[in-house]
Amino acid sequence: MSQFVSLKNVGKTYANKVIFSNITLSVEQGKPVVIMGRNGCGKSTLLKIITGVLSHTEGEIIRAPKIKTSFVPDRFPKLPFSVREYILHMGRIQGISDSDVNRYMDFQFEYLDIPQNIKDQKIYKCSKGTIQKINIMQAFLLKSDLLVMDEPFSGLDEGSIERLIELLTKTSEDGVAMVLSCHEKVLAQRVTDNIFAFSGQSLVKNQDNSNHLRIKFVANTSNINNGIFDFLDDKVIFINTIDELYEILVDKDRLKEVLFLLFENGYEIYSINPVS
Repeated sequence: MSQFVSLKNVGKTYANKVIFSNITLSVEQGKPVVIMGRNGCGKSTLLKIITGVLSHTEGEIIRAPKIKTSFVPDRFPKLPFSVREYILHMGRIQGISDSDVNRYMDFQFEYLDIPQNIKDQKIYKCSKGTIQKINIMQAFLLKSDLLVMDEPFSGLDEGSIERLIELLTKTSEDGVAMVLSCHEKVLAQRVTDNIFAFSGQSLVKNQDNSNHLRIKFVANTSNINNGIFDFLDDKVIFINTIDELYEILVDKDRLKEVLFLLFENGYEIYSINPVS
């Protein structure tokens, strides 16, 4: 098993604000990594650091020499090119012939259930789900050593999610190292059991959940804290959003403390359940 990227005590600071610190993580062949956490916790920043798009401000990163990396960003731009023009352009940049790219497009359009007439539609006119499929398609155009995907399931319908999970499984079996972020733990667990979650400014390995409780809650008013939960950062394992609800995972021995903070900050408890 080859280790393509290794992070040792990596941290990132923006404008004197610590985004995260002391991140230690290995990305290896055949062992996909999923990173979870609430919006704004630093998932996207960490993935960009892993790809080399962003620099880190502390710690050490060791990358295998000459690895090819493909990246699925969380926000794919609505470009003024047609889908065909864009994918052909990406292929030319990577030295792939137009005929090979066209065959690739035919296959992926059928596999990802995209209507063929979308090929000549401008990307900015495409639906969110179609744009996400184009985002995924460009990343798989080149056979890479490392695949980094930021919220790849976002905007996809149930059928497309199933196809993407199948594609990720095959890609991992083919020896590509993968790291992705994901909001939904159920989906993350279908990709790998190598799951990490942000807790405050640190990243922790997903552990046995027998001593954890899942709390779902809702704000009394739309402007309470604006969805920012700094008061919980060092007390919960992860924070997630599900429709209009917020969800957190906490240790049982911190239940009373967390409930008090939620009530104090104006939140209503929707449910408290063991973690299956």
